[in-house]
Amino acid sequence: MALKTVGPQGGPRELPNGCKEYTFIGEVSNEPGLRLRIVFRAAKDDPIVRFHYEVLCDTPRHLTKPVGTDKISYLGMSLSGLPEATELRLSEFVELFHSYMPVERSLDLRFFADGEEAMGPVLLAGDATEQLLVAYEHGSTAPDEFLHYRLSPSRSVVLEAVKGNYWSGEEIGPDTPFSTLWFELGAVKGDRLALQKAYRNFVLRHLALSPASRRPLIFYNTWNYQERLKHWQGKPYLAEMNAGRMLNEIDVAHRMGVDVFVIDAGWFEKPGDWQPSALRFPEGLKGIKAKLDAYGMKLGLWFGPTTVALTSQMLKTHADCSQTMDGKARDPWVVWETEASLWCCVVSRYGQDFANKLIELNHQLGVTYFKFDSVDQYGCNDPGHGHGTASNSGTERSDCYAFQMPLAMARIAETVSSSVPDAICDFDMTESGRSFGLAYLSAGKYFLMNNGPYNQNYDLPLPPDGNWNLFFFPGPARDWICRSPLIYDQWIPSTLFLTHYLPDDPESNQMLSMASLILGQDGIWGDLPSISEPGVERFARVLAKYRQVRDDMAAAFPTGSGPVGGTPEIHEKIAPNGRGAVVIFANRGTYRYVTASRVDTRVWHDAGTTVAFDPSGRAVVTATFAPAPGPFPKAGAHIVFFGVN
Repeated sequence: MALKTVGPQGGPRELPNGCKEYTFIGEVSNEPGLRLRIVFRAAKDDPIVRFHYEVLCDTPRHLTKPVGTDKISYLGMSLSGLPEATELRLSEFVELFHSYMPVERSLDLRFFADGEEAMGPVLLAGDATEQLLVAYEHGSTAPDEFLHYRLSPSRSVVLEAVKGNYWSGEEIGPDTPFSTLWFELGAVKGDRLALQKAYRNFVLRHLALSPASRRPLIFYNTWNYQERLKHWQGKPYLAEMNAGRMLNEIDVAHRMGVDVFVIDAGWFEKPGDWQPSALRFPEGLKGIKAKLDAYGMKLGLWFGPTTVALTSQMLKTHADCSQTMDGKARDPWVVWETEASLWCCVVSRYGQDFANKLIELNHQLGVTYFKFDSVDQYGCNDPGHGHGTASNSGTERSDCYAFQMPLAMARIAETVSSSVPDAICDFDMTESGRSFGLAYLSAGKYFLMNNGPYNQNYDLPLPPDGNWNLFFFPGPARDWICRSPLIYDQWIPSTLFLTHYLPDDPESNQMLSMASLILGQDGIWGDLPSISEPGVERFARVLAKYRQVRDDMAAAFPTGSGPVGGTPEIHEKIAPNGRGAVVIFANRGTYRYVTASRVDTRVWHDAGTTVAFDPSGRAVVTATFAPAPGPFPKAGAHIVFFGVN
């Protein structure tokens, strides 16, 4: 698309995340009435820039698919001067961990020679002295491509639409511009590590407009105890979902150092209307919110964004928004022992009204943390929802829905955050087939893992209670699984991947859980009232130290040594100011570790650990792990904080 004239459209606009937005517009050559608008967002001293395009038209025009597939090339570049190229996938679902994991794939000469494709969403290129990064903000489970990079023998790269980016016949007009998703481009002097640090800082500081989702708060969620009721005691999930139990848990959570108390599925009367259950909370959530306020804690609630009860007011006013496939509505499902519900399409007008409902609930209930669950990539090909018409095939409408869905979820999170500045919108990614990618991280964070793999992941039969969860018990095995996705932290801060650890006694498990969660995943769930008094005090003592340096740790680039589950496994998260922590996991022996960073000499460490300082200001940590009785050594953990009082 050649532009005849290009110029700025007004001055730069200041954004709440420290970026400025610059807009340029140009007329398209030989196409009267057709204009291209380009929007850039950039921050001073940040080498990563976001941008997207909008196609504007004075009179109605229509997008076409001349060969039956998407036909858009969004950007292109030459890598001829950069000998090393790598595809960074973010959304490979690894069944070993039952979690999404990042995977880097080297794109050597054969990939270019044969004109191969790379899904990304991140493409990296460089040499020993300079690095280039390009990325697109979307989401899906690999290898389900909606866009990809096309490589060529000349070492040129083009980012192409694959499916669902638009529908054949989609109209562009005076009131309906065609807007692309956002892209990212960055260039850094230095090696790959310099690029990783720059991109990680961009995601933490400048990707999202609202900083609330980036804050390393400590979260507690009720769901694990609800599962224990079901699978350990044979009771309903909601047997103890009531005000008395919640108030009791809040007391313990506060003493432990929790910031956000999340009531999971079952707090509501009807999905869609999202009011407190009259049976389980006859006085509503006022008493719960009052106690949280008194403790300085935040209220979080579970939501199924696509679930709407059959008898709800929301469904009465949005019956036309029900998800359908080939004209047939999906079967209703009973939402965690509440009401039978239909599925609504977040791409339709319902999506905006769902966002408005969440803002209303903030005013009514004081909720600021919104957990979004049970949203799959596919599920609707209705011709009346804005992702295709009756003239398009069902497959095309389904693909367009799947393409738009993660963008709609990001839009919901951004709408809520713009009205509720301290809102955190958390999108559950604990199953495959979901829309994992950068689009949603531009507005919220991910709930990455709950109980880890299921029994069938490891070819084990279901136990008598029918519980699929394999890592359901306290101990090191579950923590190994949960810590494995920390490799994201080299590119995307771990504070954006909420993962929950079990606080149960004994002390060995509690130290493992605290040592794991302070690495950035920040989640706790379990049966808080059953924790011993020494256990509660232990959490309070350690988490009080963590709270002093958690912002530094969130900003710190991770380093260390040893694989997850290894002996030893060492994590260092120390910011340039010397504040942060070293965490060492092992099951026997004594280990010395010299920090890569200079450290603040105000130190706290647990028993079994000593700290000295070398002439360069680095810490020399010595940690001893006593052997456990019996033939199998048990993993333990030691923590050292730097820069704490």
